[in-house]
Amino acid sequence: MEQKDLRELEAKCIQEEPPACKAGCPLGVDGRGFSRAMADGNLDAARAILEKSMPLVGMVARLCEGPCQLYCIRKDLGGPINLPGLERACVTATRSRGKVLKLPPRQKKVTVIGAGPSGLTVAFDLARKGYPVTVYHSGTEPGGWLRDLPENQLPPEVRAEELSRLTALGVAFSPGASLDGALLRSLAADAFYIGQDDTIAADLLALLADPDLHTFALPSQGIFTGGLCPPDHRFRLITDIFQGREAAVSIDRSLQGASLTASRVAPRHGRTALFTQTRDIEPATRIEPADPSGYRREEAIEEARRCIDCQCLECVRHCLFLAEYKGYPKAYARRVYNNSAIVKGVHQANRFINSCSLCGQCETLCPNDFSMAELCLAARRQMVAEHRMPPSAHWFALLEMRSAQTEGSLVKHSPGQDGSSWLFFPGCQLSGIRNHQTLSLYDRLRQIEPRTGIWLNCCGAPAHWSGRQEEYRTVITQLEQTWQEMGRPKVLTGCSTCLVMIRENLPDFQAESVWPILAGQKVAGPGPRHPLALSDPCTTRHDQATRTAVRDLLAQLGQPLAPLPLANELTECCGFGGLMANADPGLARKVTEARVAQTDADMLTYCAMCRDRLAATGKPVLHILDLLFPATAIPAEAPPVASSARRVNRRSLKNDLLSRYPESELPPPLAWEGIRLVIPEDVAELLERRQILEDDVRQVLFTIEQQGGGFVHGADNRRIASTRFGEVTFWAEYRQQDEAYHLLRCWSHRMTINQPLAEQEGSR
Repeated sequence: MEQKDLRELEAKCIQEEPPACKAGCPLGVDGRGFSRAMADGNLDAARAILEKSMPLVGMVARLCEGPCQLYCIRKDLGGPINLPGLERACVTATRSRGKVLKLPPRQKKVTVIGAGPSGLTVAFDLARKGYPVTVYHSGTEPGGWLRDLPENQLPPEVRAEELSRLTALGVAFSPGASLDGALLRSLAADAFYIGQDDTIAADLLALLADPDLHTFALPSQGIFTGGLCPPDHRFRLITDIFQGREAAVSIDRSLQGASLTASRVAPRHGRTALFTQTRDIEPATRIEPADPSGYRREEAIEEARRCIDCQCLECVRHCLFLAEYKGYPKAYARRVYNNSAIVKGVHQANRFINSCSLCGQCETLCPNDFSMAELCLAARRQMVAEHRMPPSAHWFALLEMRSAQTEGSLVKHSPGQDGSSWLFFPGCQLSGIRNHQTLSLYDRLRQIEPRTGIWLNCCGAPAHWSGRQEEYRTVITQLEQTWQEMGRPKVLTGCSTCLVMIRENLPDFQAESVWPILAGQKVAGPGPRHPLALSDPCTTRHDQATRTAVRDLLAQLGQPLAPLPLANELTECCGFGGLMANADPGLARKVTEARVAQTDADMLTYCAMCRDRLAATGKPVLHILDLLFPATAIPAEAPPVASSARRVNRRSLKNDLLSRYPESELPPPLAWEGIRLVIPEDVAELLERRQILEDDVRQVLFTIEQQGGGFVHGADNRRIASTRFGEVTFWAEYRQQDEAYHLLRCWSHRMTINQPLAEQEGSR
């Protein structure tokens, strides 16, 4: 991924956009964070948030008119959050954090004429940057129109405290000045600010005409103005302070010889791209203080809790994968980019990249169509191409794919037919998990169209999901060649993943799911049943026709449905997609458990892998074939089919089909198939967890048997044997008894143990 691509992708994620309250605050106060701190009762932390954006917090927080309330998302759900009231409660109950930090001293001097709110803000901001600032003001005390406020609004001691803070920053005050043109001409400074929110003489006002309202610069170089808000303006204070802050930015840029406008952030006036879902938020009436003077602590906390914590995070709220890594898509894009950029060293984000189920739910939920699936898949492809992706995360799924393409593969026209109109492609998972029902489904299709052939193979999804583009292209090429040899028939899939893979890469197949075909036959069911919650496979997210056909078929069967959150286009992955279960089994279990926890009803699906993944939690789950073919139905409470059995089932299905063709010869039994194994339940669970097949164990024991047996390990006649197949070495601890191998333990590794150098030398 190039930097340009990263920036374009990052721009799609709006999580870092400010909430409406912050976008509507001229000073950019983080109202969301402030409200969270207040809601937690942490008033000191709340004050720290105010002090981060507000000048002279003691005064400003007491007097803020709260323009943010115009934009608060809560305004239509009980009224906007009373942030001005909360700010007053906060600063009344807390003390300042102490000394304000400032930058090292600068040489250029700034003179401020007028000490109204805007002038005091200019002095505060520039003094913090290290500039020597002198403030000339009318009257004996600074403040401009603030001096006219009643004490219950601005107590004198508060004003004095904030002015002392300015003095501590090095600001010098010159009281009793006549703020006129003569004063301006008599002073020497590198920059001047003239605040019109103090008592300014008419001749000086005449010099301040026509300021630039973006930079608050005057045509006369080095002179800036602000405090232009009329006395009756609704947001007079905050507007004066905003203008002073903008003028201070311009003065700083001017003194450093920088452009006053380049890369300058424009005021948002409440505009933000942040999306906040309010569909499920209940209205909550605004809490008004019992005492007109302001909120008590408990009242303030209660009002702050009304804040809905505006954030997007739509994808993170619904995706355990995204939530697991404590971030959001924009941050994840940077993480993936940085991981991919590492040439040597540890790739910390490998598990993250490999754990995405590639289901596409995030893109559907995102207002800007941000796709973590595309990001993670692109990263996998890049790292595989550059030989920087360890194969361990996906090796088992790839072995299963290759097995289905070789020992489990078969393509035939229907018995007695010399061609096919349809070619049924059940997919390797349906064939391996429900081989008998696959046969029943094939026979049903042949009743509808006698010229329906059968094609046992794998669509290559594991190669695609793991980012192995070269291997996936080989799979696609081989599939297309087989289809051509079969006369280019229409392909019917029994698996929604196969349907997606074929439609996206082999459009000439005109692939269609079997479910619309069956729904069009007007099947009949036995009658009413208890409602089941239908979990759509995530690969049907963009296939409304298939989802609708399944529901039509269930209606014909008399099967009522229980509600299930996030169905149809918002459906969730079962934890298998994208090879999540291979890369991060623990996360995959969490995903599966979260899915079944969404309903109290028994569940139903039309994906064989979804059925077994969901059923692994102990939840009763049926496959739609259990309803269509009750004679071969598998109980909803049945455990999932183990990996070892799936491979055996594929071979069994192939043999069952071949037995229908008189001219066909059944493949001879594999040499090691006759090895008798006795596997205790706990060892069987260990095999499944470690992704070791019984076939692997039989091959190890067969190989060792040919070589004279494994070595003895222990006084109780235990033995250990090992054999390397491809990149993996398999080990088995066993005991031979009654012409069978009683398996005690199994493990595997990908290490290659080299001979010690001395042994190598001696063998020469």
